[in-house]
Amino acid sequence: MKKIIKLAIIGGSYDSTIAKTHLRSLFSTGKYEVICGCFSENKNKNKKNSQFYSLQENKIYNDIQKLIFYEKKNIDLALVLTPPNTRYKIYKKLAVNNIGIIAEKPFEGNSQKAKRIYKLLKNKKIFFVSTYSYLGYPAIMEIKPLLKKIGSIKNFILEMPQESSALKNAKMKLWRTKDKSIPNLHLDLASHLLSLIIYFFNEIPSKVNSLENKNLKYVDNAYTWLKFKNFIGQLWFSKNSPGKKNELSIKIFGSKGSIEWAHRKHEEIILSDNNGNKHNITRRSKNSKYLKNNKYFTYSAGHPGGFLDSFINIYEEIYNLYKKNIKNSPILLNLEDNLKIILILEKIHYSSIKESWQKII
Repeated sequence: MKKIIKLAIIGGSYDSTIAKTHLRSLFSTGKYEVICGCFSENKNKNKKNSQFYSLQENKIYNDIQKLIFYEKKNIDLALVLTPPNTRYKIYKKLAVNNIGIIAEKPFEGNSQKAKRIYKLLKNKKIFFVSTYSYLGYPAIMEIKPLLKKIGSIKNFILEMPQESSALKNAKMKLWRTKDKSIPNLHLDLASHLLSLIIYFFNEIPSKVNSLENKNLKYVDNAYTWLKFKNFIGQLWFSKNSPGKKNELSIKIFGSKGSIEWAHRKHEEIILSDNNGNKHNITRRSKNSKYLKNNKYFTYSAGHPGGFLDSFINIYEEIYNLYKKNIKNSPILLNLEDNLKIILILEKIHYSSIKESWQKII
């Protein structure tokens, strides 16, 4: 009989869109079971959560401490889906009870709390992973080994524009409209871009500088420049860009060529060389490693999936990491990398306030 991972879910109420994605993905693997949850502190909402998660009402808790007391022996890991700035106390309660953690990105919303939790999780050797969804895309996996073909990296441009705060009929969660020490725009979008930088280059910037717009009461548009030891980069992330859905794009330029990828064509990579040649790498390309491998896709070539495929790949990796005692995963950032992202995000925001370059290290 297949060994499954028994989960408790913290947050992720029935009206959470990201919760639905997590559920579909982890259930698609056939390797997880949701045992219990503290989905909301609202008792009325939890009655609906009982139906949504197909759990008996005695398995739905309004208090995390009660969940831990009654369910600690029944669960393997806790999946934390609450907003980033609410997680410090949750992590602490789970860690002191030696319960491993899967967290929706980013790790935390405050650098000081992130440092304290990092030390606690590391000292107690708590299993921890976060879900940066784009790292599960087969094309993103394909790009990393392709970087060798474009020579030494010279510069890059990563963009992630959305229109959610620009739409007149937009219905944003209240917590998303209230920025704290790190703007929610940075936690939501820029963290994805930083996860890609760490994944591709295994390096963090030495300095950052940024310009931000507050078109409403919160930051909803930003341009950021990053200096590394041997190359430079630029980020644009926005929620105030009408006509843009979730259009992540990647352009990396090297001494021998370039690589381009866009979310709207997520099964295609454009590889250019300095002889003026362009090569389209797709799922039908014989020389691809990940794109041609059907185990990373829900459907065969010609039936694009994307976001859900990526999350399924991430949950497959989490299972392998936890159950098979593998030390590292190629698509899951470790605890140190998760902390680095929060520290860089804070410096990006601070550089905009001070209108000057800020050192990361």
